[in-house]
Amino acid sequence: MEKVDINRITLEVTSRCTLKCALCVAFVPYVKNPKDLTAQEAADVLKVFFEVVDSVGIFNLTGGEPLMNPDITAILKEVVKYRSQIRQDITLVTNGTIIPDEEFVGLFAENKDFMRLVISDYGKLSSRLDDIRELLDKKGVNYRVVNFNGDNLSYGGWIDFRDHSLKHPTREARDEHSMKCIDSAGKYFNISDGEIHYCMRSFWRIKNGLIPVERGDYVPLMDQTISIKEKKALLMEMHEAKSVTSCAYCVGQNNDVERTIPAEQL
Repeated sequence: MEKVDINRITLEVTSRCTLKCALCVAFVPYVKNPKDLTAQEAADVLKVFFEVVDSVGIFNLTGGEPLMNPDITAILKEVVKYRSQIRQDITLVTNGTIIPDEEFVGLFAENKDFMRLVISDYGKLSSRLDDIRELLDKKGVNYRVVNFNGDNLSYGGWIDFRDHSLKHPTREARDEHSMKCIDSAGKYFNISDGEIHYCMRSFWRIKNGLIPVERGDYVPLMDQTISIKEKKALLMEMHEAKSVTSCAYCVGQNNDVERTIPAEQL
């Protein structure tokens, strides 16, 4: 079978967060029963994922706020086991509200050539940002800060994805719209609840029954009734498609969409 190499995957490690951002791209404040991914669950899903794919460019971990997950360091160690199949680096996105513990920082420091932190700066909301930067600088951790506060906002600000009404009723219109989206065009996929989805918006809409579901909209990694070969075929279908069902209901992550102030709290 043809090799399956994808650009980027994001593993959602928790649906809990220290903030309640109204426009959270993962809809975390609206999750009724938030939970953490355990280290064992992560090990199980990673095993299948890296059987399905031959390689991934960037392996990203996010939430919610990943540092709220007590197993986060153990999960990272599981990801590192697959370093040979990760072409670029392992990243983790945090919001500057929690100071990471010594073991977590040590893991990033030891593997700074291919592991880095991405810290979102929400101004006063990122209350521990200065302390975190001081710690990371001291330990020699590779990190960058993304500005979501004040002037020169990264990406020009946030997008409101909360309208789930049908916007692109034909397949042609859906495909054309999707190819303007950064996530769709870049094939930046997401793993949530043991499934590979096009993006977090698609996962949320499917999970909550907001849209119809078609073959190729997601890959059920943990479904043991489907072989690895079949899962590879499903992922290749999704990778080669110009859009999935969710794209018809989404404004898209593209330059034409109106931006708003990041991290406004509910």
